[in-house]
Amino acid sequence: MAKKINAIRTVVEESFLEVLKNSFESNLVSAAIYGSYVSGNFVEGVSDINILILLEKPDADQIEKLGINAHKMIKRYKITPLILSKTEFINSADVFPMEYFDIRDRKKILYGEDETKTLSLTQKNLRHQLEDRLRGNIASLRQLIIASHGKKKILGNFLKNWYGSLNALFKGLLRLKKITPVPPQSEDIIKKINEVFRLDVAPFLDLIRFRRGEKINPKKLTYDIVSSLETLISTVDKMDLRE
Repeated sequence: MAKKINAIRTVVEESFLEVLKNSFESNLVSAAIYGSYVSGNFVEGVSDINILILLEKPDADQIEKLGINAHKMIKRYKITPLILSKTEFINSADVFPMEYFDIRDRKKILYGEDETKTLSLTQKNLRHQLEDRLRGNIASLRQLIIASHGKKKILGNFLKNWYGSLNALFKGLLRLKKITPVPPQSEDIIKKINEVFRLDVAPFLDLIRFRRGEKINPKKLTYDIVSSLETLISTVDKMDLRE
C-alpha cells in the first residue's frame, strides 16, 4: 500500500505539476493540493485528488492544452482540477467559504505562494452555505432512493462517492462553532460533531466502515443518514452566531 501511495505522490506532485507548468507557463500563479489527499483520509481508487490551480487570467487554449496533455493522469488517478483566476478565487470567498476554509487550513502548496492568506472568510457566509448544502444533500439522497429502484448496489456506490461532501460539511459545522483546530481524521471529526451538536453519529461512522469495505445494508444506511441530517438542519437553524 505504501508503495502505491508513494507512486501516486510522484505522479501528482512531480509529473502532473510539470504538465501544469508546461500548459500554463507564466500564467500559472499557484497550485495546491487539498482534501483527503492532505488530511489523511485518502482511499486509493475512491478518493479524488483535488488540486486548486490559480491563474493570472483564464485562458481557454491553455486549459484545453492541460486537458490534452494530462487527460490520462486525470482519469487514472481521479485528479480533480479546480481552475480559477486569482481574482476569481479571492472574490468568491463569500460564495464558497466552506471549501475555502478547508483549503486554507489544510493544503499542500506545489507551486507559487499561499494565496489563501488573502481570503476574507466570515461566519455569516459559512452558515448560509452550510444550510444550503445540508438541504441539498438531503434532497439528493431522497432523489437517489427513488432512482435506485431498490437496488442496493446503486445506493452503495453513490454513498461511497458522496462521503467527501459529508466530510466537508462536518468540518464546516465545526468551524461555524469556532472549533479549532478541526481534527484531520474522519472518525475524530464525526466524534467531535457528536460532542458539539449532540447528534447521533452512528450512521456516519457506519458510512466510513462501509466505504472501507465492511458489509452494511446501504438502504438502511441511507435512511439513517437522511434522518440524522434532518435533525442537524434543525439544530443549525436555531444557532445563534453570537454564541
